[in-house]
Amino acid sequence: MPDRAPLPRVLILTPAADGYGSDRALITALAAICEHFDVVLVSAADGELLDDARSLGAEVVLSPDWALRRRGLRLVALPATLTNVARSLWLVRRLHRRQPFDVVYANTVANAMLPFLKRVLPVPLVVHVREVPRDRGRMAKLLFGAVDRVADRVVCNSAFTGELVGRLVPGLVERIHVVPDGIDPLDAVEFGAGDDDVLDVVCVGRIHPKKGQGVLIEAARLAAADGHRWRLHFWGDALAEHEELAESLRQAVHAAGLDDAVHWHGYSADTRSLYEGMDVAVVPSVLPEEFSLVTAEGQMVGLPVVATGPGGPSDILVDGETGAIVPPEDPAALAAAIAGFEDPQRRRRAGAAGRERTLAHFTTQRYAPAVAEQLLAVVDRSPVSHG
Repeated sequence: MPDRAPLPRVLILTPAADGYGSDRALITALAAICEHFDVVLVSAADGELLDDARSLGAEVVLSPDWALRRRGLRLVALPATLTNVARSLWLVRRLHRRQPFDVVYANTVANAMLPFLKRVLPVPLVVHVREVPRDRGRMAKLLFGAVDRVADRVVCNSAFTGELVGRLVPGLVERIHVVPDGIDPLDAVEFGAGDDDVLDVVCVGRIHPKKGQGVLIEAARLAAADGHRWRLHFWGDALAEHEELAESLRQAVHAAGLDDAVHWHGYSADTRSLYEGMDVAVVPSVLPEEFSLVTAEGQMVGLPVVATGPGGPSDILVDGETGAIVPPEDPAALAAAIAGFEDPQRRRRAGAAGRERTLAHFTTQRYAPAVAEQLLAVVDRSPVSHG
């Protein structure tokens, strides 16, 4: 019996490993990638994702921090950033010389090595775009100009993201392929008991200026003034640079007289438990979400979802059927949309419809092989079957 042909080798670059959106999306796809590739994952940070990657069969290598962050581009920080980039490029070049890669997969555009990768690794490069800088001005054009120069293929996590990238750099349009993110199927949760006539509202996401937790707090203040009874549950922690924001949110809760109605739970990796006993999931982002895994999660577990748009959530939920889309930074509109799901029958209908939609379109069973197929396409291999 002939020996099996060696698998093509892929180098995966991820700037973080702490279990939030892009990291979770990578782990979701990694099992399918490992079926078709010999995988080396280079991470710019340590974290729980790396143990998961090892368990799936990937070789994991820690490198100096090459994650692209605004603070790393400040004049005082630039020498250290450039040093880390140079050391990381040397590392991946050494890995390539040890055993050549057939393709490089950048899990996000938050990668300070991107402009230089082709010089040290002359192999096809696939860039996964999960977010676009919020100013979409000079910084975004510089970043995606670099992507234009080096990427053989660009994978976008929603049609909305693809449209943003195409408008920024029209030359990328022909290389853009949309692969909606996917999540593992989760059992539906039980709604809040309702015996205290209080609506339990959950908001999952890192404490960040983009995520709009303050808008939800203001919406709750307006609702309370109108006699509505809600409990807010925030799940997620804050990076060091956003600790001031976290403190200001707590002060806003106190100033609104909502101390007994707001619960800060921190971070948890047990996704389903975040939604257990809740009635409505809210994604109050003040800037458009390119996809929004938490919108898909909320629908998956059978909750109606209220999210801001247009953006990725507009691809995931159906306004008026599985939840509601409201304008960003509009606490009154957000409060009205949430209040609309105080009717138990309406939220059960919306939750059931959202779960059905998510199971049909946004699961790992669709997402994972689709990502592997994008990588195989540039190494001229047979496409992966989607079953």
